[in-house]
Amino acid sequence: MKNMDNNQNRESLSQVKVKEVASRYISGCDKWYRMYAGIASNLERYESGIMYLRIENTEKTKPSSYETAVEFARKWVGYNAELKDAKGFVVSFYTSGATGFVLNGATDKGIASDLVQQFIRASQQEKKLVNIFSGELKV
Repeated sequence: MKNMDNNQNRESLSQVKVKEVASRYISGCDKWYRMYAGIASNLERYESGIMYLRIENTEKTKPSSYETAVEFARKWVGYNAELKDAKGFVVSFYTSGATGFVLNGATDKGIASDLVQQFIRASQQEKKLVNIFSGELKV
């Protein structure tokens, strides 16, 4: 496998670079989906021009569908220059009880504590594979 972590055509990214790209995307874009929409995406790897995403979804706002897979693949490519030459994607959807939440400053501490405990319990539950979709990314 050819690894090209420079500014030329990127066929693959090292795991270190994948983690860097994922961290930047999650903190800049995906956090909003996690907190408000109940869906969290993560780049697992990028090999031979194929982007592999893992999406944990509560299905509160978006179904675990091919259309959602395409939407998130395009978001990842649009946000990250390292993925601009991606030819295709593989998206694996998993169940999730919770992906994040938002509290305002006036939230009662007891309620906040309960929500945090619920979130921790949900994050520790086994995630079940729901769907896998793949496709081409057309220019």
